Amino acid sequence: MKLPWYVISKGSLLHHLPLIGKSTAQSIGSIILIPNPIYRDLQTDNPNPKHVALLIHEETHRNRQKEMGVLKFGCQYLFNSKFRFQEELLAVKEAMRYLKKNKIPFDFDRNAKFISSYVYLWPVSKEYAEKELKKVWDDL
Repeated sequence: MKLPWYVISKGSLLHHLPLIGKSTAQSIGSIILIPNPIYRDLQTDNPNPKHVALLIHEETHRNRQKEMGVLKFGCQYLFNSKFRFQEELLAVKEAMRYLKKNKIPFDFDRNAKFISSYVYLWPVSKEYAEKELKKVWDDL
């Protein structure tokens, strides 16, 4: 798949930056940073559908930052846990749409643990996250 100019591999250097890490993807302004193994897979003719879903997720964040403005989005995302959780649900919904259309299961337990973890500054409980994720899936 041909990736747009703004999708960048973290390579072997960027994952050392604080809050970036080597196993997560981020949308920062107009740039999307992807772990190198996922980036390489996305460039193949038949990428892993879960990696495509991750890219869709990050594209959603990128578009929201563009709509709201990067500074406003960033401040809200950092300091407002309700906003942060809702933005994650919105991005997950778009990824879920792709997965469901392609009949790929969604791991609610794993994703609920992740979205309720330190990575997202513990915005909600794992149980609440799982309930909301299931609601989104059922609504699609």
